Amino acid sequence: MQNRTPGTLLERLFSLRVRPLAVVCSLFVIIAVGMMMINSVKDTTAVMQERVTDLRIARDQMFKEYRKLESEVSIVSTDDYIIAKARELYDMVMPGELLFVVKNPEALYGQDEVVELYMAEVTE
Repeated sequence: MQNRTPGTLLERLFSLRVRPLAVVCSLFVIIAVGMMMINSVKDTTAVMQERVTDLRIARDQMFKEYRKLESEVSIVSTDDYIIAKARELYDMVMPGELLFVVKNPEALYGQDEVVELYMAEVTE
């Protein structure tokens, strides 16, 4: 037997009895899979960028809400706010004040129904 060392790539391929069509098909499959993976990564990147944009918008809205609540906390701690809420929610009045209760608020806006006003003098 004779030891033969093939010189060129083409000679090596034929010495291994590999057909060029199989090599071309293999290269095509490798390139196609690579392209599919690149497209998949691009699609995923686009989805992630959209998600980041949505999260930034949500963060900005939450920051605005935080600022609003922060200013509200500073207002809530004042005596004027507490008095206003007591008047609004519980119909409380200060000593010596009169309380007017409108039983039919629709009449205030131009309807012909009678408005009943109750006056109550608050005593201590």
